[in-house]
Amino acid sequence: MYSIAKTSEGIVLICQDCGHIEQASQFDQRIGSQRTQAARAMEMHALVMHNTPQLKPVPKNYGIMERW
Repeated sequence: MYSIAKTSEGIVLICQDCGHIEQASQFDQRIGSQRTQAARAMEMHALVMHNTPQLKPVPKNYGIMERW
C-alpha cells in the first residue's frame, strides 16, 4: 500500500511499509501518464520487496439519488 502526496517537486508516491519513494516527474511523459508509470513502479516495488500482490481496483457502484 502506498500514499500519494503533492510536493513542490510534483506528485510523490510513498510506500507505507518502508518509505520508498517514486516521483512521477522522473518518468517519461512521452510514453504515457507519469503518475500511472509511478504507480506501476510502486506496485512492482511492493511485489518484489514486500511480497505484496498487485492491488486490484475496486469498482465504484453509483446509485440513483432520489430528489426531494
